[in-house]
Amino acid sequence: MRGALNFDDIEHLEVSARTPKAHRRAAAMLAEWAAETNRDDEVTPADLLSAAGWHLDQAGDTEAALDLYRRAVAAEGTTTPDTRCLLHAALLEAGRLDEARQVADDLRRARPRIIDFAAMAETFELVGDLQQAHRWAAMGVNRLDLTATVDAADDDYEIVTLLDTRRRIREALGFPPDDLDELDETDP
Repeated sequence: MRGALNFDDIEHLEVSARTPKAHRRAAAMLAEWAAETNRDDEVTPADLLSAAGWHLDQAGDTEAALDLYRRAVAAEGTTTPDTRCLLHAALLEAGRLDEARQVADDLRRARPRIIDFAAMAETFELVGDLQQAHRWAAMGVNRLDLTATVDAADDDYEIVTLLDTRRRIREALGFPPDDLDELDETDP
């Protein structure tokens, strides 16, 4: 039986894999770990499979990465961000737009967390679909209870990430700054 795993184990593989061959080895190890759970693991099988999918994506093995992302979505545990964000991005990159749209719709209906809204907005931003990026950022902002979080925004990574993404998208769309954009601005 293998020892207990934590996020440092996943991160160590991430930073040490620098070639496609190393990414493939890391993916194989993560998938093996996901198959042999340890009750003392701090990470879930979903975390391990999602990380394995990322490694195969980095290695250029699109189909194998998509398979692992799908397995991660179905596996025990939740991931941050939701693995469907990574699956969506990989599908967009592979040009499988109908499948990507379905994954995005499924995630939207599943009550995503703030970080998931930010991740989806960033994905759409990266592929140049600023209208969808803006839509996801706006849905994230609508999910916030702004009166309770405005003062804590500097300390909350998820909120800061969402607001920063929203500001960039709004700038790219040519929208003038609003109160939320100014809240996100950092002093030089």
